[in-house]
Amino acid sequence: MKTSAMSRRLRTTFAALAFIVAVPAVTIPQDAAAEVPLVKKLAMVDMQRVLNETKEGKKARADLESSSKTKQEKLDKKRTKLEADAAKLGSLKGPALASAQEQLQKESMDLQTMLMALEQELGDQHNKTLESMYKKAQEIVTKIAKEKGIDLVLVRDAMTVIYAKDGIDITDEVVKLYDKQR
Repeated sequence: MKTSAMSRRLRTTFAALAFIVAVPAVTIPQDAAAEVPLVKKLAMVDMQRVLNETKEGKKARADLESSSKTKQEKLDKKRTKLEADAAKLGSLKGPALASAQEQLQKESMDLQTMLMALEQELGDQHNKTLESMYKKAQEIVTKIAKEKGIDLVLVRDAMTVIYAKDGIDITDEVVKLYDKQR
């Protein structure tokens, strides 16, 4: 059985190779090929630094941390109450125990719902801030690029840019202009 399966695979492979060899090569006319414009001058911007070092970015981070802390305190208070209620279950019996367990289960589900809602709210707030700041930074980068005759601006990231010659990173300039305009 192994031999026939292998034999079928080999026949399929040879048939595919025969087809490839039999089909003439397709050539693209010279004038139909897409031309890539010559990039004479390029720059990079570390958007993470822009988000972390601008006044607006620092304020947004502080606001998010404050909001997160307040919400975490509410969650902790509710969780502590829930734990105290759970500790009291040992002293209950019969219908009182069943009722208390049911109430505890409901409060536990409420806590989970509250946690998910707060996480979603913080995530939305974070994303809205990032989107707004990124858009403003893009406008500033475009302005700088036009003023300096830069053909291409890349986002600098440790995962994508391994090496960059000194002098092509315009992040400091973007941060200064961002703070000046806002």
